This record gives sequence, C-alpha cells and structure tokens, in this order.
Amino acid sequence: MNTNIKLAWRNLWRNRRRTIIAISSIVFSVLLASWMRSMQEGSYDKMIENSVKFYSGYLQVQDTAYWDERTLDNSFKASDDLKNQIAGIKDVTLVVDRMESFALAANNLKSKPAMVMGIEPEDEDQITKISQKVKKGRFLKQGDKGTILGEGLAKYLGLDVGDTLVMISQGYHGISASGLFEIVGILSHPNQEFNNRMVYLDLQTARDFYSAYGLSTSLVVMTHNHYEVKHIQKEIAKILPASNRVMTWTEMQPDLEQLIESDRGSGIIMLGILYMVIAFGMFSVVLMMVKERSREFGVVHAVGMQKTKLAVVVFFETIFIGFIGCLVGLIISYAFCLYFYFNPIPMSGDMATAYEQYGMEPYLFFSLKASLFYSQMILVFLLSMFISIFPMWNIHRLRITKAMRS
Repeated sequence: MNTNIKLAWRNLWRNRRRTIIAISSIVFSVLLASWMRSMQEGSYDKMIENSVKFYSGYLQVQDTAYWDERTLDNSFKASDDLKNQIAGIKDVTLVVDRMESFALAANNLKSKPAMVMGIEPEDEDQITKISQKVKKGRFLKQGDKGTILGEGLAKYLGLDVGDTLVMISQGYHGISASGLFEIVGILSHPNQEFNNRMVYLDLQTARDFYSAYGLSTSLVVMTHNHYEVKHIQKEIAKILPASNRVMTWTEMQPDLEQLIESDRGSGIIMLGILYMVIAFGMFSVVLMMVKERSREFGVVHAVGMQKTKLAVVVFFETIFIGFIGCLVGLIISYAFCLYFYFNPIPMSGDMATAYEQYGMEPYLFFSLKASLFYSQMILVFLLSMFISIFPMWNIHRLRITKAMRS
C-alpha cells in the first residue's frame, strides 16, 4: 500500500501543469459553492437580525395568555430576580421590559388610533437603535414624562416638537386612562405602519398612564444571533413560573421563517444546478487526464503492472488531487468570504431603495458559519471521488495495443 501511495504522489508532480489544472478546478468549485452559500445565509442572518431588532427581539417572556389576546389585562410582574436569572443564562446579552398597548392619540381637532410602547430608553435603543431615527427633537431619557411619536402620526395630527399630545385609552382592568404628553421628539420609522401609528413613552410613564404599576407585557431577550435561540429558550423555560411562557422569533414571526425557508429551498435547487456544472467541469478535466495518459497506462501495463494496481495508484492520485484542491479551496474561500463579511457588497438603484424602505441596510452580507465551508469541501471531495470511478473503469477496459498506439 505504501508503494502505491508513493507512486501516486510522484505521478502527480511528474506533470505539474496537469495536476495544477485538476487542483484548480476543484479549488474553484469549492470557492464558488462556498461563496454562494455564504452570501445566501449571510442575507438570511441579516434579514432575521433586522427583523428582530426592528420590534420583537429574539425571544420574549410573556404571560401565557398574552400572545393570543394582547391586552394589558394579560400583563405580568417581571421580578428583578427573574430578570437576573435570565440575564445570567449563557449567550443572553440583554433583557428589557416593555409595555405595549393602544390609545386614541389626538390634538384639539383630529384623533387617530395609536400603538403605545413603554420602553426603557437606554436598553431599548441597544435593540432597535430608534434614537438614530429621531429626525426632530431628542430621544427619550429614563424617567421622561414626554413622548416621541412617528413622523406620519405627527403630520396627520399637525403636531411638532414642543406641542402637547392628548391620549385617551383603557388602562389595566378597565381603569380609565387619559393624559397630556409633551412631544420631545419625532422619529422617521422605516416601517410605514409604525411611522403612522407609533408613540413611545418611558416605561414608568406608560405604567402610570395605564395604572399598570410594576407590570410589563413582555420581557425582550436578546442574544448574539439566531443560532443561539433554541438553547436559551430551553434554559428560560426551566426557570419560568407556570403563568409565563417564552416565545422565539420564529413563533412570533412565522411569515418571516416561511419566507426564508422557501427562499432557501430555491437556493438549494440553484446549488444543485451549480454542482452539476461543477461535476461536468471536473469530469472534463479528469477525461482530459485519462485520454492524455492512455499511452502511459498501456506502457506501464505492458511491462507487467497489473490493472488492479494501476487503478489503485490512479485512485490515490485522485484522492490527493481532491484533498489538496478541497483544502486549498477551503482556505481561499474562507479568506474570500472573510473579506466580504467585513466589507459587504453595496447595492444600488431600486434594489437599494427597496431594502431601505424595509429598514434594512442596502448591502449583500456574508456568513462565516463554519458548516457552510466544510460542508462544501466535503461535498466537492465526494464528488471528485465519484468522478474517479471513470479513470479506474477506463483502466480495467484498457487494451495494450490500442493504448500504445494512441
């Protein structure tokens, strides 16, 4: 066996140009497949990140009845002990209280239903970056008695920074809620629905307005990325009382998950087509090598080398070419995608405008998830092993006289 391996290794470098061409075809195959998968998954990762930071967070702790009937009556008291326990779970980066409800927002002439969100300003800004969307005035501060509202809502009501917003609603357990709030800022939210209806209050101010003292409608839990959500959900579920539950972004936004899965399915089909192109390209290189070496195979067999041993040597040659090509391809593709991970490709024109309208950055993002790279390497290597059947089959069909005349 050692002799066969040595012969295979020496055969590779006896014709360097042929070997380099074969290795290059595999390197390019790994690079192309990894590039496509990295860009696809990177786009999904950014889409999920933008969506959860836009509103829901990666996970939410709620009363068991809240998601089905989102009213203040289904609020709960989030104790400091519970928040500290959740914050102590591995990979949890932030735990934030929220209070969400509705009210009739008005000035002296007009009124409009509004979505009211009580937030912890500094922590909430780490999630949604809403301070960056404030176009006039300033962002909320902790303990602030004023409000910031969407640009569309402010325009409809004819209000500006410094004016007073009137809100009337129903508070906790049917208590009447009404209040006057100074407008300290106006924001331009990329989501038009939010832009036309959203009102932000400091959490304590919102609790006072709704007479829901010490209560929250949800605890928003953030993590580094969506790959860590499942194990965090399991850990949170262990410490929650029976009256609460934890929901992931996939449960709160099933439409987004379905959109990604359907797009991923079409991406896999495209990847399958790409692998067919790769396979034909690699096969053409192997076919060239076999035809070019027909005389060599004939001479070696004529001097006494058995076809089986010759086939084994060629098989090891293919393994070496496949392994080197895949290894080099893995290194190059990772370095290639690493550059674009930190320098995403900017988009322009209508596509960029569409992305910005949905609050997404107009770039093509890339993922560095390890499995994207080694899986492509393994698949291309297996593909090269499958293609190696052809030269082995060709050797077993070898006719010395015909081969030596070629």
